[in-house]
Amino acid sequence: MASVDRMTALAKEISGKTAIITDFLTSKGLEAASYDANGLAEFPYSPKDEAVFQARLNLAAATKELYDITVGPKQGLRDLAWDCTNNLSLHAIWDFDIAREVPLEGTISYEDLTAKVEANNDLPIGVLNLRRLLRHAMTNRIFCEPVRNHVAHTRSSRLLVEDEPLKSWAGFISNDVWPAVTQAVKAIRKWPASEEPTETPINPALDQSLPWSEFILQDEVFKKRYNLAMQAHGGAAGYAFEYVVRGYDWASLGTPLLSIAGGQKPRLRLLGRGRSLSEPQVCRAGPGRDADPETIGIVPDHLADRVTLTTHDFFTPQAEFAECYFFRHVFHCFSDKYSVQILHTLIPALRRGSRTIINDGALPEPGTASYLEERTARSMDCLMQVTVNTRKREADNWTQLLRGPTRGSASFACGSPRGARCS
Repeated sequence: MASVDRMTALAKEISGKTAIITDFLTSKGLEAASYDANGLAEFPYSPKDEAVFQARLNLAAATKELYDITVGPKQGLRDLAWDCTNNLSLHAIWDFDIAREVPLEGTISYEDLTAKVEANNDLPIGVLNLRRLLRHAMTNRIFCEPVRNHVAHTRSSRLLVEDEPLKSWAGFISNDVWPAVTQAVKAIRKWPASEEPTETPINPALDQSLPWSEFILQDEVFKKRYNLAMQAHGGAAGYAFEYVVRGYDWASLGTPLLSIAGGQKPRLRLLGRGRSLSEPQVCRAGPGRDADPETIGIVPDHLADRVTLTTHDFFTPQAEFAECYFFRHVFHCFSDKYSVQILHTLIPALRRGSRTIINDGALPEPGTASYLEERTARSMDCLMQVTVNTRKREADNWTQLLRGPTRGSASFACGSPRGARCS
């Protein structure tokens, strides 16, 4: 389609999708998300509101495409190349904890703000540097300058004060992951096609030789930030554990034992609601997990006589027999080499009819998902390479991975509950 015709078509689509959303919000007496300091941080609907949820995804894709056409390929490529400065200003805001020094209501001058930030960091940052960084962040709607030389919050900057998991996500990506991103190409050249967890960009970037899962445990502050960051990531649309509960016929499992790898307390509670737990269950956390309530959760009182929490090393033979072995968010942390080893450990305990259920990310076929969904999936795929030398897998990759240990003696199926980002 000619670019002029495409621009016209996109404008019409944007108008139509916007109307679907605003009509829904108006009919419910709701407001849209807003960057006003006291505005809504998210649109007040869920994937269950299917028509409006899909309209939002389509609207985001259409507005992004229209923006790209309007900017043009040449300017777009120039802008893409220096988008790294987005990370610079965000990192500075997180590292110096600037958002906390801006009043939630009203404004503060750059001079007064600089004095507060310098005192808290015992560092002469300087007004010029602070103003430069904040004015750049404002191009991303983080802070605003309603009066010249005075700073105020937007909803985004206020979230860096009030939403600790989201703040941790910003710090985790901008402070912990970004140095590794800059080392990724060098790592590929140094360790081509490596599947080893100690030959990743994160190793030279952070000057350490441990696998990611072990490195996280070395520092309590970093460990807490990582856990909170993953909480923020898991709170995005499509990751809720309710999809697991609704997405499988758990009542069809006729055995008293269900072994869960990678389990945590929210998952346990939801699973308890999702099927009849009339017999004993065993829930297990993975290698490197401490057997403490903060890590693997606490059994709710109404399940205490039927559920046991423990830890288990995925790489040791499975001694517990179960009708079903359930792995959630496990295999995306391991390359194919080590994922096959994990699967092999199940073989001694498997019986005829045993089932292995894997809840993990499955990359969409190119062009089959919305822009937002595909962008998230591709970004996470790159993140897995940077931190643990693994990847997100497409449906065919999952079949190939599972076929190896079973040598063709098992059947496979892959599907995603509607609205879920995991299969």
